[in-house]
Amino acid sequence: MPDSSTTRQHVTEPAGGHARRFLLPAGAFLLLVTGLLLPRPERLPRLRVSPGLWPGSEAIVLAHAQGRLPADQFQLIELPWSSAAMRALGNGAADVAVVTLDGVLRMREAGQDLRVLMVLDESKGADAVLARHAVTEMAALRGKRVGVDVRGVGIYLLINALESAGMKMDDLKLVPMIQPEMEQALTDGAVDAVVASEPWASRLRKAGTHAVYDSRQLHVPVMRMVVASGDACRRFRPQLEALLKAQTELVEAVWSGGEVAEVAEVEMVLRRERLTLDVFREASRLWMPLDFARNEVLLGGSEPQLGVMASTVAEQMQRAGFLKALPSGDTWMDETFLQEVRP
Repeated sequence: MPDSSTTRQHVTEPAGGHARRFLLPAGAFLLLVTGLLLPRPERLPRLRVSPGLWPGSEAIVLAHAQGRLPADQFQLIELPWSSAAMRALGNGAADVAVVTLDGVLRMREAGQDLRVLMVLDESKGADAVLARHAVTEMAALRGKRVGVDVRGVGIYLLINALESAGMKMDDLKLVPMIQPEMEQALTDGAVDAVVASEPWASRLRKAGTHAVYDSRQLHVPVMRMVVASGDACRRFRPQLEALLKAQTELVEAVWSGGEVAEVAEVEMVLRRERLTLDVFREASRLWMPLDFARNEVLLGGSEPQLGVMASTVAEQMQRAGFLKALPSGDTWMDETFLQEVRP
């Protein structure tokens, strides 16, 4: 009988087999450790911009969509009404926002470090007290329910509307609400009038309301402006300059009612504003972009005109109980950005 020791086949490990079985897991482990220990590329912070929903700030949205404000440097925070954009800037969720002058005063009162970099436009009827046809003048609203965003520009407009009619805030039943709620509130009969801005004002007019007072009657106009935190001005100056430059270059495409813009761009604006092209073009006549020369008067010189306007607005808001004392001597305008982006 054959000896099993002579018939058994000897299987030998191929040369280097033991080494490979050891090196493969060792290499994987080494890669894992290297990935954990080596510093990762740091993601650079982005400038957080909240333009709100307003026709004049649609140029910022267009610039972002076109890549002029690249996504790796700019984060667009789309909030549906101006007081929300103001709060985002105030609580640090945004670095830049489009805000009205009364909003700037409120933030200054709260001690926030901010800078007005550019005034974008002036309202020419785009902000209004709107009522049903049965109400023909402000005086007819005495004792009536009026919806208003108490943290937005509507309060400033309403203060002036009441003063023009010899009335006070106590003569109304104030109903706090945000702009997107106003159309339904009127439909439901929850209010008799509202204080609205574009694009909601256009929708409300189409729904059967009319203006009993609007921004054309103001002594100090409603103006929207680009406002940045002091920290953003220090950390993101190149991005802020790019933002202002893009806004300046594209605002004509918006203000023209889309006549000098690409079809896709116009459609994007109309979707955001929820308006038809014809209605949007009508609304474009209710606000006016401000050029560099006007901005230099507003923000520059030894006595900037915007500061004089702010004093008047603050006095009115204090008189109506919507503003307390402002900080004195604080820096809240910076005209140096205008020189960098001027054509």
